[in-house]
Amino acid sequence: MEKTENLIITVGRQFGSGGRVIGKMLANKLGMSFYDREIMNLAAAESGIKGEFFERMDEKPSSTLFSVFSGMFSSGASLPGHDYLSGESLFKMQSDAIRKAAGEHGCVFVGRCSDYVLRDLPNRYDIFISANMDDRIKGAMDYDPQLTAEAARKLITQTDKTRSAYYNYYTDKTWGAAESYHLCINSSLLSKEECVDYIIKFIESAQQHRKL
Repeated sequence: MEKTENLIITVGRQFGSGGRVIGKMLANKLGMSFYDREIMNLAAAESGIKGEFFERMDEKPSSTLFSVFSGMFSSGASLPGHDYLSGESLFKMQSDAIRKAAGEHGCVFVGRCSDYVLRDLPNRYDIFISANMDDRIKGAMDYDPQLTAEAARKLITQTDKTRSAYYNYYTDKTWGAAESYHLCINSSLLSKEECVDYIIKFIESAQQHRKL
């Protein structure tokens, strides 16, 4: 792999597919910064708005208006002349934080429409991780041992529905569709380590092709 200080990798994923773990392993192997829920912490720090507001809209399509009077700002400040902040405004603040991080160093971003937010960067590779339902149910139950198989299936269905609606709401692409990404991988067919190695080989080949 060539220098990674300017490399950007975005990872979309089905719930229970291991996409977050694969993204984390990828970042560790390449020595890159990793952002999943950390994106919300970054957005909160940059905007001065309490992280709980970003948590409430995390990967959810929303035009909901959040009340300023509920103590939105971590500093205790308020917005003169404004009583509410929309979900779109929070999305923009989160997107600004993503762009700032991407402009400073090589990063692996998981979810949060990061592929769309960073669509103008030529050094970006968009990956989508899927898996077979049985493996996703097992993954969800491993993550939360209190889940039954039926409860895990319902959680997977609802989470994917929400993520899809969020992605389709804020972008002009379709969540999970092959044409929305550079590479789609079914993690049921490879180990997580093999997925990481496959992604790295793909990016290396793509980088060489772009030089031709």
